[in-house]
Amino acid sequence: MSFALFLVYLVVVLTRPIEFFELDISGARPMLLLWLGCFLVSILHALARARVAAKAAHFLLLGLLLVVIMLSQLKQGWAGGAIVAAFEFSSSAGLFALVCLNVTSLWRLRVACAAVVASLVCVAAMSTLSYHTGWMTEQLVLSQWVGPDEVPDEVVAALVDIPAQDDSGLRLWRIRGLGFMSDPNDLAQAIVMTLPLLWAVARRGRRWRNVLLVWLPGLLLIYAIYLTHSRGAVLGLASLFFFGLRDRLGTLKTTLAIMAVLVAVNVSGLGGGRAFSSEEESAGDRIEAWYEGMQMLKNNFLLGVGYGNFLDHHHLTAHNSFVLCFAELGLLGYFFWIALLVLVYRGLTKVIAEAAADSQERKYAILLRSSFIGFLTCAWFLSRTYQPTLYLLLGLATATWYCWASQAESKRQYEKRGGMAWGAPTLAAMVLSIVAVYGFVTLDRMLVS
Repeated sequence: MSFALFLVYLVVVLTRPIEFFELDISGARPMLLLWLGCFLVSILHALARARVAAKAAHFLLLGLLLVVIMLSQLKQGWAGGAIVAAFEFSSSAGLFALVCLNVTSLWRLRVACAAVVASLVCVAAMSTLSYHTGWMTEQLVLSQWVGPDEVPDEVVAALVDIPAQDDSGLRLWRIRGLGFMSDPNDLAQAIVMTLPLLWAVARRGRRWRNVLLVWLPGLLLIYAIYLTHSRGAVLGLASLFFFGLRDRLGTLKTTLAIMAVLVAVNVSGLGGGRAFSSEEESAGDRIEAWYEGMQMLKNNFLLGVGYGNFLDHHHLTAHNSFVLCFAELGLLGYFFWIALLVLVYRGLTKVIAEAAADSQERKYAILLRSSFIGFLTCAWFLSRTYQPTLYLLLGLATATWYCWASQAESKRQYEKRGGMAWGAPTLAAMVLSIVAVYGFVTLDRMLVS
């Protein structure tokens, strides 16, 4: 019952049927009630079976991150803000916990990943349909005015309401989902995370099965990324292709091929006419936001300017999950956030290095590592530090490690070697990421001057 309820919650939180069908039951707080019920049943089930797909370190880091989020608000003198911040972050932290409480076997991992893929394919299909037919465009397609400020009334009156038929060049139409994927960038990032998981059902020699279950859904998802016009997602997609092709073509050839594709994308206008250049106004504003984030860290190095307070200090959000984290939560919160990423990533690399070459655990670890890299590539250009999608991915990756480590021999080897060291790699990742941000800012200022 616990796992079935978890699957229902997972599908509902991704597809958002309540908002999709515009059901007037929001006053009953159905999502909150479903989450609470699922969480309670999951805890009871986990206690009864004494199985949780995570180490104490995973929950400790997540809990300490939550504590810092609350402290960052208390530091600003707003006790109520600490409670609000904890409640807002609980949906993301709770999703990680739910995955770890329920996905405790390889079969459950496969079903959970399949549910994520099916949900995102459904969301992408509905949004794409909306783009081409005009159905539910207000909910599923974002219209951004890119024309001049003043346009003759007759021109405005002649504009069509079906995005695919609008060739005026005055509006940029970008598909999106619902809930936490209502921003086109969030939908695109979730799709980038999902794409590698399609290959979990691929089978050698089963051409039509692969066409039906892998290639057709994959093409739909890539087309949906195109319709989001998300530049960060394009770079995330490029990172997936890079690591997917590197073993076959070599690093140099793969790099050159990816660079050629990015140039073609820039010329073709996949980003909606927005160039991949710091000289383009939007991109330049983002790097300026990175600089402001570093100033916030400099002036509030321990606890930052407070959870959700970046916009109180700069007119534009950070557009970088790493910058957003250290600017709002300081070095203390940044340490716990990076440590959680490092711990999960090292778990995946351990499975890939030590699991049997033909094992399903290793296969899922490789796929989820690709999802992890693609997601974080997008996150370098998007402010998604606290989004549920990231914590869903972290939960699935942790469950993959658990499925391998729970085996008798793997567990003995793991305990004998002292587990996964994460302290030193976390500090290294913190330093490298901050230096990288500083390098981007410095290079941009040199180019501008």
